[in-house]
Amino acid sequence: MARISLWLPPFSPDYSGAAAVLFDLKTVTAMHDGSGCTGNYTGYDEPRWYGSASGIFCSGLREIDAVLGDDEKLIRKMIRAAEDIRPDILALIGSPVPMVIGADLAGIARELEERTGIVSMGFNTTGTAYYDKGAYMAAAELLRRFAPAGERRPGRVNILGALPMDFYKGRETALLKAFLEDAGYEVGLTLAMDYTLEQLRRAGTAQVNVAVSRFGLLTARYMEREYGIPYLCGFPAGEQAQQGWLAALERTAREQVSRIWEDADSAGSARAEAGPSILIVGEQVMAASMRTGFRREMGFSRVAVGCLYGAEKCLMESGDVNLPTERDIKAAVNSGAYDLVIADPFLKCLLERENVGFLPFAQYAVSSKLGTGAQASVFGVNFNRWFQSKKEELGI
Repeated sequence: MARISLWLPPFSPDYSGAAAVLFDLKTVTAMHDGSGCTGNYTGYDEPRWYGSASGIFCSGLREIDAVLGDDEKLIRKMIRAAEDIRPDILALIGSPVPMVIGADLAGIARELEERTGIVSMGFNTTGTAYYDKGAYMAAAELLRRFAPAGERRPGRVNILGALPMDFYKGRETALLKAFLEDAGYEVGLTLAMDYTLEQLRRAGTAQVNVAVSRFGLLTARYMEREYGIPYLCGFPAGEQAQQGWLAALERTAREQVSRIWEDADSAGSARAEAGPSILIVGEQVMAASMRTGFRREMGFSRVAVGCLYGAEKCLMESGDVNLPTERDIKAAVNSGAYDLVIADPFLKCLLERENVGFLPFAQYAVSSKLGTGAQASVFGVNFNRWFQSKKEELGI
């Protein structure tokens, strides 16, 4: 009951994250449901869907199928689709009903691969976890099946964690890719937007990985274990921060030691309090990167992160909070500890204190297409321009 929301919509679930990772590849991807979850993904969680040729399908699960557990019917449908599309991959993605009836999609995928000869994957997603967990499940399986370890190529970087739930249509990650290339790096893979199967096959040859979201951090840890590739976790939000982030990347590549991008001069250290007290609510890696931008660009020291989709201990600072429920979010923004809340526009309805400013920063995982009017670029100097344009309105 604690997870019930009265004001907020459900955030993007794990099955949407798994489907988003497969979106760019030539797949037959079937969500095993009665069309509701498929429609939720294509209509609300995937801005790339309209006008695309991505092979996302619904299994058409019906009550009698759930009762009888007719796996053969699902397998026959997948085989017919494969005969028409001739994909590189067949994928089955779970939803709440298969979870309840105990469907083994990974097992069905193994049988499907034996009968078709096509690489097949089954993900037992449930709809009860957030998108980053499903995305990680899909990314780890893709890497396991397609990306062997190889000779590491100096200067090659993988960008990990690019999903529409965090980066909408990918403008921010495109800016990051161009910035890296201008700095002399080769971007081998951008997982999971605008990439190919061939790029995926070369993923194990990168010198360093860049994790730009929690999904990216989970994937970077996997690749560190399997390939020995170190990672830098964080996003360059702010003009000065951009150069500091690049220096951290160069150090990571040189020393081959993973690190979290942060303002090393101020994070976790005592310093005079400056500026308004700010709470940034959202995806933890981006929110923490924006905190570093506020410190370096604005001189604001009192900045806390509120984590919507789960919290990684390595990114937490004193004062940061995990916000797993609507009740927790409402309590945090109305605690009286903050002068300014930065969050998706849908969260504004939870703010009841008149003396607290609210700066909308859209997150597709929360407000989907309804929040796109509050989209903002925070890459490099764009962060400075965005916040400066809002300062007078906020009275800061």
